Amino acid sequence: MMNSMENSGYKVFLGLQHKISDNGFIAVEAVPFSQYHKIGISSEGFPLFFVKCDDQEKSININLELISVLFSQECNIKENKNNTSGTFTIVLLKTINRDLQQYFTDVFSIILQQIKSIPTEKELYKEVRKVIELFSVINKPPVKSLQGLWAELLVIEKSTDHEYLINAWHSSPLDKFDFNDGKDKLEVKSTTKSNRNHAFSLEQLINNSGSKLLIASTYVIETGVGKSILNLRDSIMTKLFDLNTQLKLNEIIYKTVGNNYSKLGQIYFDYQLASDSLVFYDIVDIPKIPLDSIPEQISNIKFDCNLTNILTITDKEDDLNKYKLFKSLGL
Repeated sequence: MMNSMENSGYKVFLGLQHKISDNGFIAVEAVPFSQYHKIGISSEGFPLFFVKCDDQEKSININLELISVLFSQECNIKENKNNTSGTFTIVLLKTINRDLQQYFTDVFSIILQQIKSIPTEKELYKEVRKVIELFSVINKPPVKSLQGLWAELLVIEKSTDHEYLINAWHSSPLDKFDFNDGKDKLEVKSTTKSNRNHAFSLEQLINNSGSKLLIASTYVIETGVGKSILNLRDSIMTKLFDLNTQLKLNEIIYKTVGNNYSKLGQIYFDYQLASDSLVFYDIVDIPKIPLDSIPEQISNIKFDCNLTNILTITDKEDDLNKYKLFKSLGL
C-alpha cells in the first residue's frame, strides 16, 4: 500500500489550481488510488469529490454551512482535456481556507480508501457523517495550547513505532495522561523557560504498581524559522500505512486546537532545540508531596517542579524494551 502522502487528495487538488472549469464542465483529476472517483475544483476555488456510488439505496442530500453532499447528480467533468458526463455523489467543502481544504481533501481521501471501491449511497452517507463530525470541532475553543500539542507530536515524530504510539495517544485531549496503552503511561511536558520547570497535578505523579509512568520534558520555543504543527503532522503521515491511525492523528490534532485551526501552519517552534532537549524521567525520581501528609479534605493539588537536576532514564540505564509503550519511543 502507498503511504498517505503519496495518496494525498490535497496534492491532487493543488494541481487543479490553474485548470479552468468552463462551459459547465468542472476540472477534475482522478483520486490516486481509485479508477472511479475524482477530485475537482469549483469555479469559486472550492474542493469537491465526485464519488461513484451504487445508487440502489437512495440517501438524502446534506447541506450544511461548510459541507454539502448531493447524491445521484448528473455531472459534467473535464479530465485531461476530455469532457465527459456521469452520475456521481458530490461532496463539497465550501471554503477557500487552505488549512481546511487540506484537512478535508486528505481526510476524505483516507475515508474513500477504507470503503468499497464503489460504495452504496447509504455506506457513503455513513462515512460523510464522520467527516461532518470532525469538522464540527473547528467551532469549539481549544482544549490545549499549540505548544503542548506540538510537544506531543514531536515525541511521536521522534519515535520508532509511530503507529503504536498514536494508538496509545489520548482519545480525548482532557485525558489524565497524554499516552496510555492500557498498561503503561507517558505524560509530555514542555517549557519556554530556561530550566525544566513544569506544572503537575499530584494525580499525574501517582501510578499504580502494575504499570510504569514516564514524564517527557522538552524546551519548546516559538521562532520565526522552525516547524509548525502541520509540518510535524506531515512528517508523521509519511511514516503511517494504517488508515485508521492516519485518521486518528488528524482527528486528535483538530479536536485539540478547535477554532485555533488557522494557526496550525502559521506558528513555528525551534525543532532542533526541542529535539536536542527531549529527555524522559521515571516518576519515582520526581519529587512529590507524600500522600500521607495530605489531609483527606484537600484535593486537586497542583504544583511546579524543576526537573533540571533529576536523573533521566538515560542516566539510569533502565531496560525499557519490556514495556511496549516505551519501546515504541526508541528509548
